[in-house]
Amino acid sequence: MIKLKQGIYLHILPTTKFKTLSIQLKFRSPLGADQITRRTLLANMMDINSKYYPTQIDFRKKLSELYGASFFTDVSRYGNYHVLSLHMDCIDEEIIQETGVFEKVMDFMRQVIFFPNVYNGAFHDATFKREVEKLRDDYLSRYDDKAVYADDKLNTLYFDSPEHQMLSYGQISDLNDVASSEVYETYLKMIHEDQIDIFIVGNVSEQEVLSSLQAFDFHPRDPEWRDPFYKLNRHRELKEETESHDINQTILTMGFSTPVYYQEDFYCTGLVFNGLFGGMTHSKLFQTIREEENIAYAISSDIDAFRGLLSVEAGIEFKDMEKTQTIILQQLKEMREGRFTDYELFQTKELLKSELHQIDDSPHAMIENRYSLSLIGKGDLTIKDWIRRIDSVEREDVSHLAESINLEAIFNLIGENN
Repeated sequence: MIKLKQGIYLHILPTTKFKTLSIQLKFRSPLGADQITRRTLLANMMDINSKYYPTQIDFRKKLSELYGASFFTDVSRYGNYHVLSLHMDCIDEEIIQETGVFEKVMDFMRQVIFFPNVYNGAFHDATFKREVEKLRDDYLSRYDDKAVYADDKLNTLYFDSPEHQMLSYGQISDLNDVASSEVYETYLKMIHEDQIDIFIVGNVSEQEVLSSLQAFDFHPRDPEWRDPFYKLNRHRELKEETESHDINQTILTMGFSTPVYYQEDFYCTGLVFNGLFGGMTHSKLFQTIREEENIAYAISSDIDAFRGLLSVEAGIEFKDMEKTQTIILQQLKEMREGRFTDYELFQTKELLKSELHQIDDSPHAMIENRYSLSLIGKGDLTIKDWIRRIDSVEREDVSHLAESINLEAIFNLIGENN
């Protein structure tokens, strides 16, 4: 990692295994309920045009001229941080035997960042209105996807603060009175105050990268620090809600609090636990509820390691709702008692290690891995380091962790006739 200026860091991951260069700029801000939707609109505005390429056609034509380079933006929540990312992939110029491609691509990125489609302190009005309606449609589409909707409702029920209850890309109510001038203010705040991490993966030298960044006129900043992990006040009274919609399949979601946080003491044990419990096809939930009892269309578990949430989701018949909940809790009890085989433990570790090896096969996975580590102030971990930590997890560790996992919230989505 190279410190370019206060609050601005460069991460170069040199490799010759890809035919492309991958570039990402990540703008990190403390998570704030009043800013999440605005930052999402900002990301969407930066994704389609700029001052020099004011229409989407102009924008995409320029990318085509850069040998089919791709560009997109997104937003993410990492615990108590909100991150707006700009992604760009371009051809390795050695493949086409032409020089200057990397510099042109970086100049395009510079123009997108520093010259947005802004007039008189506000984003281009027609473009802004169109993006507001597109985002509104995105929010509404989550209601139509009932599994996604149930997951959103569990999130709202489980967490106790607005910025964690809402989606990582905001909420529909914020669109009712948002102004393009407010989103421009959000842009200025991001450019001047956010911590910036710049990632380059591919066949490129440090000198080339530093030279290309000289024109990026970022000013030093002193970003506000937050503990990246959101830690819930555990052992609360169980929260449970049920809604009825025009659906045939009942969707059961359950939220459990855990002490599993990224790279902290229980992290690798948490990966093994989740694989054994419900995260893999040989897991207890999948084998018991779907295969043996045959009462679930689908069932799985997942851990949010920046917020300590273990979520379980099952698609079932309404008549099997209580039975399914009972079996899930029974399987957790069996995990606490160490009632899983040595082979299941071995199989889980091997599958996890296989997933780890895949990190180095994707430039985007490499960046995500490095960025997640930087968020918690840790240096790079090699694949060998990861594997050693996975292999060190014993069955007693898994059982001990399971004892610390508590059911906090249940959301049921049922049919109107039930």
